[in-house]
Amino acid sequence: MKKIVTEKEIIAALERQTFLIEQKLNREIIKVQDLNQNLPKGSMVSLSDVHTLLPRYIYEDFYDFISVNLNDLLQNPANYVQKYLNPGDFERAAYLVNTQILRGAKGQKVSFIQRFRPHISQPGTFTTNSLLKSKQELLGVHVSLKTIDVITNKMLRAIEETLYVRYNYHKFASLTPREKEIITLLALGYQNNEIGEQLFISKATVEQHRKNLKRKLEIRRFVDLIRFAQAFDLI
Repeated sequence: MKKIVTEKEIIAALERQTFLIEQKLNREIIKVQDLNQNLPKGSMVSLSDVHTLLPRYIYEDFYDFISVNLNDLLQNPANYVQKYLNPGDFERAAYLVNTQILRGAKGQKVSFIQRFRPHISQPGTFTTNSLLKSKQELLGVHVSLKTIDVITNKMLRAIEETLYVRYNYHKFASLTPREKEIITLLALGYQNNEIGEQLFISKATVEQHRKNLKRKLEIRRFVDLIRFAQAFDLI
């Protein structure tokens, strides 16, 4: 497997991993507690309240390296934010989640660096957030900045057993919100004129979107469109 070293590659890998974890949790294939036990040391998944971003579940082992007592964190998260996190980072994360996930397109993800204050031995974590199916919890995938390149590659091996998603996620990530809507309607059997009526656009515009999608997704058969839509939870 090619080693992931650039920031762009790390972001892409983490977003793919987040998508796959999200699928497993939404389909109740695995519990978040069990998932954490299979991840490399220095990484974890967490669940947070969608409105406050305060933690609902955090894997205890992950916070050993910054000497944070898990009970103290869960009982007084505001103190944790003030004492341990770099000023402004939490507020910035909250803004990104609110504008890009809660108000953005379905399946939108937000990635950012969460830095710690200077007295913490670890520099921080790279975090990717997405909204779970319940729409009440945020899924967070966190990786220590110290070993992010090594851990990211290990996480790929631990989580990305779905080859179709691995090889096609870049296509999914390139889609616009409108294109995702059109894929959903096409996969459900709607014709061009019906899609236009649903989305309040012209039939010609729908036809142009279909041409663009054919090129972007590199598909020729309707069954391939169905497979893509199913793999990425568009239907």
